[in-house]
Formats: sequence, C-alpha cells, structure tokens
Amino acid sequence: MFFYFKYFLITITAALIFTPIIRRVALRLHVLAQPNHRTMHDGMIPKLGGGAILLAFIVGIIAAEFLNPNLFVGFSSMLYSLLLGVVVLFVMGAFDDKVDLDCNLKIIVELVVATIAVMSGWRVDTLVISAMLEVNLGILAYPLSVLWIVGLINAINMIDGLDGLASGIALFVSVISLAVAALYGNTVMGFLSVLLIGAIAGFLRYNLNPASIFLGDSGSLALGFILACITMGASAIAPGKYVIIVPLLLMGIPITDTTLAIIRRIRRGIHPFHADREHIHHRLVRLGLSHSGAAMFMVGMSLILGILAYLVAHGVYTDVELLSTMTHM
Repeated sequence: MFFYFKYFLITITAALIFTPIIRRVALRLHVLAQPNHRTMHDGMIPKLGGGAILLAFIVGIIAAEFLNPNLFVGFSSMLYSLLLGVVVLFVMGAFDDKVDLDCNLKIIVELVVATIAVMSGWRVDTLVISAMLEVNLGILAYPLSVLWIVGLINAINMIDGLDGLASGIALFVSVISLAVAALYGNTVMGFLSVLLIGAIAGFLRYNLNPASIFLGDSGSLALGFILACITMGASAIAPGKYVIIVPLLLMGIPITDTTLAIIRRIRRGIHPFHADREHIHHRLVRLGLSHSGAAMFMVGMSLILGILAYLVAHGVYTDVELLSTMTHM
C-alpha cells in the first residue's frame, strides 16, 4: 500500500506544480478556448492543461525507473509505445488547440499510434465472457484492438465539454482500474493507474468549475489513449485473456455518448467528428441542470458503472478460481 501511496504523492504533487506553469505557457502562446456556438464556457480559458497530467505521469514513470528498476522488466516495449503515443497525440492535439487541424488527419495519426501500440502488445487476443466461455479473436485481435484504442481516444475528446467532466470520469475509471488490476494481479497496470490517479487529481484542483484551465484536445486525446490501454490491461485475467465487459462498463458513459453522436451525425449527413451541441451533457444542461450539476451527474453515473465493472470482474474471478479448483479435484 505504501508503494502505491508513494507514487500517488509524486504524481499529484507534480500535477499541482505543473498545471499553473502550463496555464501560463498557454496564455503566453495564446492557446485559448474561445466561447462559440459549440462551447458552454464564458471567457477565454487557457487550454493545454492535459500537458500537466502527462508530465506528472511521465515523472512517475521516471521515478519508478530509479526507485524500482525491476518494475517494468518484460514490459518495456508496451511502455515505450504508450509513452510514444502519449507524446505524439499531445503534440498533435496542441497544434489542433491552436489552429484546428483537419479531422481526417487526426484520425490517420490516431490509427498509426494505435497500430504501434497494438503491435507492441496492447492487444485483446481472447475475450473472456464468463468462466466457461472464451472467444479467441485470432487475426481479428489486431483491428478490434486498434478500434478500441481509437474509439476511446475520441470518446474522451468528445465528452470533454464541461468543467471537470472528462477529468472526473477519467479519475474514477483509473481508481476502478486499479482495483481490478489488483484483483487480477496485474501489477504494472495497477501502478500505471496509481500514477494517473495522482496526475488527474492534481489537475482537477484547477479544472473543477469554474475551471481556470482546460484539458484541450492535446490533453483529452492523450488521456483517452492512456485510458484505452490501462482499462484493457487491467482487465486481463490471464495473459492475452480479457474480461471484456469490464472495460466496456468502465468507459460506458464516454462510449455511449460517442456512439450516439456518431449515429446522430451520420443520419444528418455530416462528418462523424463534426462538433455539435447535442452531447449528453448539453442535453442535461438544457433540461435545467447547472454545468456543475450535469458534470456531477455524469461522473456519478460513471462511478456506478465502474463499481458494477468491479463486481463483474470479481464474479468472473471467483468463478474461474472455483472452476480451477473443481478441475483439479
């Protein structure tokens, strides 16, 4: 427990230090969120805030390399692909925050980053439905894993529409991922979850309503990538075998919002990633909830789904252990 708490302190402290610095950089570079027909904030708010989360996350990894050098043994290629994806998506997102990049270009970059990650080991080879039902994906493991990562990258990006919403959901997803990883003995996934928990918690100090800094596309794209990988990795009940319902429930709110948005936009004949004001949080505000109320409602729903995800994970784990015991009797 102290091992985890130590790294939580490292990343939350780093995020608390980095966030005001990033805010000043965004102001100096004039990377600001301006009110328009698609946004729900007032005034010019600095973006690039996700950079503080990512820097704190990387600081935690560097600290682990010095303090616990054996932690990532056998995991180096996956770790490097994770860090590469984070950096590439943050840089691309930073340009997007400044000049609005073409949607198709962003998708191409996301596909490349996701493919590298999948080839490095961030891949679901076998779906575990229950203790007695598994589905080996074979060659389909590659495209489906890429789809999962790209989908989650954009799901977090799309849901980042209210102060503290995306970061609040990400915080609870990381907490439940830690619990699931601990249950399944996935030490590295648990460690990465702790780093992310501390980094997001430090950033939330400045991102809660009224936010003084936003994640920006630079932050939401990179954060979505990390969550896609960690929720996948945490749900591995055995090497290559993943309890698929767990990450689906963990990311249920962003997945639902994104799926509805894509269907809605295709039916209207517009680009699936063309922004609008019809997301779930927009509708909640129109129903009469305050911005904070809508964010709290959605974060709360995400927490409920996360608890359900853990209960499912525990149920499958118990059934697998019972089946194993009966088999060896």
